Amino acid sequence: MPDLSGQSLGPYQSLERIGQGGMATVYRAYHPPTDRYVAIKVLPDDLAEDPSFHARFEREARVVAGLQHVHILPLFDYGQEGDVTYLVMPYAAAGTLKDYLTGRPPLPDAVRLFCQLAEAVDYAHRRGVIHRDLKP
Repeated sequence: MPDLSGQSLGPYQSLERIGQGGMATVYRAYHPPTDRYVAIKVLPDDLAEDPSFHARFEREARVVAGLQHVHILPLFDYGQEGDVTYLVMPYAAAGTLKDYLTGRPPLPDAVRLFCQLAEAVDYAHRRGVIHRDLKP
């Protein structure tokens, strides 16, 4: 996927790529109407080419947008710009969980984080949502 930094995705101005994984590329972006920075997850091109993907994507985005839990980032928006499909979430400038855990946090902090993750996953599962991309 080409770098989308500097491009518009709907009403969002993509500023810089801040992460990339197997399921998405994440950009820091700006939303002028609300004067706030957001994170935009752009889904891989191959998914956009799947004819059944868009209906499934919209259905799943609506379900995720309905999750209200202190340990789950809310979904602000979702959409498609040309052949780019994206999700919009809060931008957290604090860094990634992976970076934090690489620094070997004290055991009580790691246990607290694991408990928060377990609570969030349990909440989602009780509402029929399966994450599908949890890593050890």
